[in-house]
Amino acid sequence: MPVDHFCLTCSKTFASINGLNSHARAKRHTANPFFCEECDVSFISNQALQSHTNSTHGYDFAGSDDSEEEEPYCNGCERLFVNMYALNQHLFASPKHNWCFDCSRDFASESSLVQHQNSLAHEDRNFKCPFCNGMFKSPSSIALHIESGCHTITRHQVTAAVHNMRIIPNISIKRLTGPMQPPTTHTTYIATEASFNGTKYECFLCTRRFDTLHGLNAHLNSAAHDDEEFRCPKCRREFTLISGFVQHLESRVCGFAKPAQINGYYTNLTDRFSGLLTM
Repeated sequence: MPVDHFCLTCSKTFASINGLNSHARAKRHTANPFFCEECDVSFISNQALQSHTNSTHGYDFAGSDDSEEEEPYCNGCERLFVNMYALNQHLFASPKHNWCFDCSRDFASESSLVQHQNSLAHEDRNFKCPFCNGMFKSPSSIALHIESGCHTITRHQVTAAVHNMRIIPNISIKRLTGPMQPPTTHTTYIATEASFNGTKYECFLCTRRFDTLHGLNAHLNSAAHDDEEFRCPKCRREFTLISGFVQHLESRVCGFAKPAQINGYYTNLTDRFSGLLTM
């Protein structure tokens, strides 16, 4: 399946090849060279691009005069191999490499590769926001999207709605009774130039320091000083926002729920959740 134009260094995706190239130049990252100019679509490898051009456009990309076959060369080891099969065997077996064959990327350690493979890097955007047409890779991504306030819904309203859903097993530290009562007021802190200590802007609540006043105010308006609202029923770890709790589940750190269970649970609760927030 074709994918968005993606950076081979950080796996960030872009809607156009121009956007990818601008990002690669700015960050000095490696752009994806495997894209079909006729379709403006990127592919994960040269082989995938060749297969696309052969089947979709009816000509042999690999056999054209102006094409070059992918050289079986390992940049990390500065070693040339007899063919791509031998190179792939080397990348798979060598302790010097932690190679992801899905995105042709090497990682510094085996644990980094495992973390990458367990991440959302290769997932499709299958989850739709209940308030807009935005598509996301995971339930936690949608939760973060809504909590950001982009739909004029505050993170406090999201938290109150989740509490009122009476999820079983219980994840709420503060069990609500009666109908949902979203907070009508909440404290907003605004820092001024008086927060400057001579070198940094210092938070008067936690003494964290920031380079700019804007950065300090963004910190004060975040959930950094909110109370913890949710608790994992298995490991008892506590979270301020529901997005943090769902990310914890998706990471499978404590094994409380499998990805399929999380995704199915999210699908069942979406309508109920959005209904509570639009009452």
